[in-house]
Amino acid sequence: MKQRVWYADVLRILAIVMVIFIHIISKDTHRYEIDTFQWQWMNLLNGISRICVPLLFMVSGMFFLDPEKKIEPKQMYTKYIWRLVRAFVFWSVIYVVFNSFPEPDPTVLVEEVDRTVLEIVQGYFHLWFLYRLTEIYVIVPFLRPITRDRQLTIYFLLLSFVVGILIPTINQFPVRSTDTVVDNGLNVDITLGYAGYFVAGYVLHKIALSKKWRTVLYVLAGIGFAVTIIGTSIRTMMDGEMYSLFYEYLTPNVFFAAVGTFVFAKYAMQDLELKKPIQNVIVHISKYSFGIYLVHVLTRDLIWDAGINTTLFPIVFSIPALALLVGGISYGIIWVLMRFWKQGSRLLNLGQWKIPSK
Repeated sequence: MKQRVWYADVLRILAIVMVIFIHIISKDTHRYEIDTFQWQWMNLLNGISRICVPLLFMVSGMFFLDPEKKIEPKQMYTKYIWRLVRAFVFWSVIYVVFNSFPEPDPTVLVEEVDRTVLEIVQGYFHLWFLYRLTEIYVIVPFLRPITRDRQLTIYFLLLSFVVGILIPTINQFPVRSTDTVVDNGLNVDITLGYAGYFVAGYVLHKIALSKKWRTVLYVLAGIGFAVTIIGTSIRTMMDGEMYSLFYEYLTPNVFFAAVGTFVFAKYAMQDLELKKPIQNVIVHISKYSFGIYLVHVLTRDLIWDAGINTTLFPIVFSIPALALLVGGISYGIIWVLMRFWKQGSRLLNLGQWKIPSK
């Protein structure tokens, strides 16, 4: 049996925790003035957490592009993409239902039906990730042959960095890096940027980096984090309103921060011996992390509706506490679904990542 890639599980868990941090912070940023400690603390945590989505793409790329795993184009559609579609439709309907109360006026039923269908197709804001992941899955049969050739791989990484990350950043993102085909049509540059993360994850997983190169990447990661956090703070203070360019997932600063974190996790854990109970916990949380991602925004909104938000405690404690609460409840929901509704959860892919076996 092939040894489990533990740092992939750890990175996946870390990424989901960071996603929860971002969505807790984004819910309450408006409550604080930009020159306050509270806002700056939120900016710090938000900036650090911006590597979450790149890490998720990189971890997926590790396994989908592995030449040792046989993945046919038909399998991508019937197994992996179809699972994403089912999960998207199910959870999109759930979010529309929970955000549709009180019931619409019957006199405008036709208009409401059109609006509801449109909202389901667009998906709740965080479900954009499933759109982008689907786009990458579609081109996996093209990416796999590319990664078998060293020169083609290097060329693709350079192309994706320039076209998908550097140029959009210079242009200051005419569309957000989270926009999908539903929002702004087909944006090849954005798709190429995420494909770059996908390929980078596979490459960094497979190659052995010298200590010198690892140090270079760590320095670049530090610079990337600094640009994200300090750059956002300075520009926001100068403009008098939120400046979010450095938060975009397809920017050089986030790219290098994510790459450095990925490499650090790989080499920090390569010789680490994990005890069996710790292994079980990591596998369990990693297994349910996809479901936690899908349901956590619903959990957050219900908690906020109950009057629980970042103002209840000092901000240094409230954000981690709320992240723990949101993550814990979300886990509980997915655990119940997976345990007591096994057939439905398997059919709809309500809770688990589906990637080629390790």
